[in-house]
Amino acid sequence: MTWQECLNRRDCLARSALAAAALLAVEGCGDGQIGPKPQALGGAVTVAVADFPGLATTGTLVDVGHERAAVRTGASTFLGLSKICTHEGCETNVVDNELQCPCHGSIFAADGSVIRGPSTGESIPHLQVLATSYDPAAGTLEIA
Repeated sequence: MTWQECLNRRDCLARSALAAAALLAVEGCGDGQIGPKPQALGGAVTVAVADFPGLATTGTLVDVGHERAAVRTGASTFLGLSKICTHEGCETNVVDNELQCPCHGSIFAADGSVIRGPSTGESIPHLQVLATSYDPAAGTLEIA
């Protein structure tokens, strides 16, 4: 190869930047999002209701660990929620009966609905509702 066939520094940098931009665009094309995808939760988790005193009261949001929260909705019914924020997949924290995302400030109600979206101004869906199964004899709650 002769020196006339070689790329100069400017052309090399320009082509590299173009390739990086194309790669970023292709990475984000799958579902219209660029950045981390919400994490999939592992298998079902079973917790002892007695281990979480808040679950004795209807309407109290409780962090049961394993990226899940639960709310007692009746004498023997519960709502299970994923704690994974639907904006960029950060794990939310239970604060004052709400789920608050530390990454961009989203706030979700105890039913998973969006109270306030992220500071980026984007519209986001509610938290994922998870199937629950309560065994009153054993005092256990299974959350998908």
